[in-house]
Amino acid sequence: NPLALMELPRSVDGQDLAGGFALPGAARISEAMEDSYRREVEAFPAQTRQLLLLAAAEPLGDAGLLWRAAEILGIGADAAIPAVDAGLIEFGTQVRFRHPLIRSVAYRSARLPDKQEVHKALAAVTDSERDPDRRAWHRAYAAPGPDDEVAAELERAAERARSRGGVVAAAAFLERATTLTLDPAQRARRALGAASAK
Repeated sequence: NPLALMELPRSVDGQDLAGGFALPGAARISEAMEDSYRREVEAFPAQTRQLLLLAAAEPLGDAGLLWRAAEILGIGADAAIPAVDAGLIEFGTQVRFRHPLIRSVAYRSARLPDKQEVHKALAAVTDSERDPDRRAWHRAYAAPGPDDEVAAELERAAERARSRGGVVAAAAFLERATTLTLDPAQRARRALGAASAK
């Protein structure tokens, strides 16, 4: 794995390698790489970490959408400099992480309120007419608790996805809608719909 070969020297020190080919007690390579990325991300200034989280939460790498959301959050373009200089991410017409594991670490290592905040900003700048499904997805992950309005929006997104043949997307929308639904009968109906789509 070329990535593993490139990242191994960053994730282990000389003492770890002194034992020969076997690394007694060492974590799997992917875990070691993830820890290495996590340490790197956590060392960045707060606004850089928030920008990385924002980029990780935006699934299509839409740079225009990302920078409009960053403006809502008060994040300036200079927040990108440390991450770009470290080679973790590129900001062009599309936003690209060097490796999907970096995106995963940027998202998973963030606190829940921070994730909700970036999803709320992304929902606010996503056009409800042109991209209602993506807006519904962001609204769902911005919700602090059950929200019947967002659950209904997700159910409509699931219907649109199913009509396009996107049963996996329909299942994901319905599964999330289930967690946001208060009414037990409605929740059961949505859960059965998600299970059926899966």
